[in-house]
Amino acid sequence: MNSVYASEKLCKRIWPDFTAHFKSDTTSGSYRADTDELMDYIKKDFLEICEGDVKDYFEWLTGQMKSGRIRPVTAAKKLRELHSLAAYVCENREQYQIPAAFQDYFYPYLKQTVNQERYVNSIPAEHMDRLLQAAQEDLMAYCILTLLYRTGLTSTEIIRLRPEDFAAYDNGVYVKTERRKEACFIPEDVFIVVEKYLAERTDNPWMFYNRRGNQLNLMYISRMMKKYTLKAGLPSYSAEYIRNTCGVTMFAYGAAPEQVARQMGITRMQIHRYRNLSYRENLAREANHLVKLKVEPPDGFGRIRD
Repeated sequence: MNSVYASEKLCKRIWPDFTAHFKSDTTSGSYRADTDELMDYIKKDFLEICEGDVKDYFEWLTGQMKSGRIRPVTAAKKLRELHSLAAYVCENREQYQIPAAFQDYFYPYLKQTVNQERYVNSIPAEHMDRLLQAAQEDLMAYCILTLLYRTGLTSTEIIRLRPEDFAAYDNGVYVKTERRKEACFIPEDVFIVVEKYLAERTDNPWMFYNRRGNQLNLMYISRMMKKYTLKAGLPSYSAEYIRNTCGVTMFAYGAAPEQVARQMGITRMQIHRYRNLSYRENLAREANHLVKLKVEPPDGFGRIRD
């Protein structure tokens, strides 16, 4: 912890235990930053917070939202993380010798902010971490999950992709889909996964195909989600939940609505590369540069990193 108000018990006992199940340094870092922010604001250790402190903090967050400094989804993320830590402390009260006065005062406020989130059906970063790890031995599934999570492509768009739909320009990689007027920007970390997949697949006109070589259908995606959410020990999230999380993440890192709207709306030999040409400036490309979450290729254990 970086806050000067953090106690030794919080730093050396509770925090290591609480974050032990996190599969990503990025996830842990997000929780740490928001916990530090709270302690610095109330000028107390997390274990000393009272109902009035949380009320003051929520009012400060509300002011930040009204002024446009943060979005409701960002406030909800902060409160969700603080609620998670407080609930953990309460559940392990005896182990850490926590007084009965300590309670999870965040939950009532969390319910208020969740209702304001534009995309309510999204999943936490730590769950996405576990889902990617569960799918790391299935490169096609891993690639599909990455496209859903980091580009906002729909399941329908993904199953209709062909390798030649991807094109690399001097200012980035883009993919053209049938339903979009504008090409969709492909972040660098996503393109690394795409190239890895294309290098190992067999020749086929479709980007993704089943064992018979036929184009995937939506039922295949649904079954894939059930398989890997079950394997990861997660709720039965749909592909749409993951796609929504792309928009939530972009909003959380400060992307403007028009940037998010545009983003949501292979081997080097296989992909078209246009030298000395640049695709026209794309708001979504700039917005994606704001996002600090990256997806590592499967040989990195499917981790989300900063």
